[in-house]
Amino acid sequence: MKIYTEKQMRAAEKTAADAGMAYLRLMENAGSACSAQIKKRVRRDRKVAVLCGKGKNGGDGFVIARKLSEDGFAVAVLLVFGAPKDADAAFMFSKLSGTQVKVFDLTQNDAPKRLIPEADVLVDAVFGIGFRGAADASLASVFRMVNGAKGTVFSVDVPSGLACDSGDVQGECIHADYTLAISGGKLCHVLKPAAAWCGKVVLTRIGVEEQYYKNAPYYAYTFTNKEISAAFPPRPQVSNKGDFGKVLCICGSRSYAGAAVLCVQAALRSGAGLVYAAFPDAAYPAIGAKLTESPLLPMPSDSEGKFAASSIPYILQAMQGMQAIVLGCGLGQSAGTQALVQAVLEKAQCPVILDADGINLIADHIDCIKKASCKLYLTPHPGEMARLMHCSIADVQQDRVRTACAFAAKYGVTLVLKGANTIVAGQNGTAYINTTGNSGLAKGGSGDFLAGLLGGFAAQGVHFPADTAVYIHGLCADCAADRLSMRGMLASDCIAELPHVLSQFE
Repeated sequence: MKIYTEKQMRAAEKTAADAGMAYLRLMENAGSACSAQIKKRVRRDRKVAVLCGKGKNGGDGFVIARKLSEDGFAVAVLLVFGAPKDADAAFMFSKLSGTQVKVFDLTQNDAPKRLIPEADVLVDAVFGIGFRGAADASLASVFRMVNGAKGTVFSVDVPSGLACDSGDVQGECIHADYTLAISGGKLCHVLKPAAAWCGKVVLTRIGVEEQYYKNAPYYAYTFTNKEISAAFPPRPQVSNKGDFGKVLCICGSRSYAGAAVLCVQAALRSGAGLVYAAFPDAAYPAIGAKLTESPLLPMPSDSEGKFAASSIPYILQAMQGMQAIVLGCGLGQSAGTQALVQAVLEKAQCPVILDADGINLIADHIDCIKKASCKLYLTPHPGEMARLMHCSIADVQQDRVRTACAFAAKYGVTLVLKGANTIVAGQNGTAYINTTGNSGLAKGGSGDFLAGLLGGFAAQGVHFPADTAVYIHGLCADCAADRLSMRGMLASDCIAELPHVLSQFE
């Protein structure tokens, strides 16, 4: 689904209007399309209450009320702010005259509020994409009545009380069962915690053709299982391990042996043909005992059990013939590991996934990534992103999508900004917003799993490997949580789910 900002939606509507599609026509189309979506899900003997605001969203509500009434529904309109102020909405309100729709003005009389708990269907057309701030006390009481009612709630475009361009929830808002997303998705439909208030998001077309978005290209996008399925290349029946890519994981240290194990296991489970594990020989007892299906490349260690600088020539030799390299999981920070990261970035000819300490080690001389000749994926969590940008975590989190896109464009990389709704930003100014996963991933090892999975997908030639890896990573976590709970699950449990999840896409 394509995701648009408020500004982009308004620009597209203006372009459509300038091309001859009047705003009244757009409103009629929106109301008609939304009523059609409601009729698909509700029996015609249901009582419907439509809560309408004073602007264009209220105008959509008046059209919905008229259309549902024409199809035999018992419909009441509740004017939350009195008579509509927008001219187009006022025209649509006038068309209710002579219909079976009952109209009540809540600013004149509180008594009709009783219709809210009595309704089988509640249509929220109070606010649209332009809402800011938080609902006042009077409006919040109406929202609470809606949320406490028995009826199925349909919100038009955006649940009232949510801001279109944010995942924040600043005050009381309507908790929709269905949100009828007009023409395209909005950031609040996918960003947490706001997404939880949107229920099932249903894309609702109103005749604003793609050509009208040429001056307002989509801001971001999401994927579904169907779209992810198309990302995987077929696996020929006649094949060998060399057909599915070779991955080199340069990971681990004596203190963080598990990071290397998780990364390699994830790459192995991704479907890659061969996954090589390069690690400091000081960690051999811990790593070697856990990896039975990966060629092992123990390297010279320093006194702290990290990669020694003397390991660099061996690493550069091992990189030859690889289709992907994962660098950084559990690496530790030292003069030797810093030299190693720089050498790999300078010499690599295949995609490199730079994670964890691989990222931390370049934070103070970040321009080195501009010199890399390989396709580069950076996978920071918010703390690592803050180090890269020399800012606070709060600065990163304030607008994660814009932050990720700006960084990716500036440095010519694919940036995977981890967290609730992991963001994958490319160099073209758009971003993938992930919708899978849960807070059970907020544990050590989850990033190692993602890095190894991304390396395996990149080596196999999976389309959109970062988007796909992030999506599958979250699906594995959702499956693990269902079986084990978010509290009890571990990164290794998510990796164990990987074969079952991938079976959906073969």
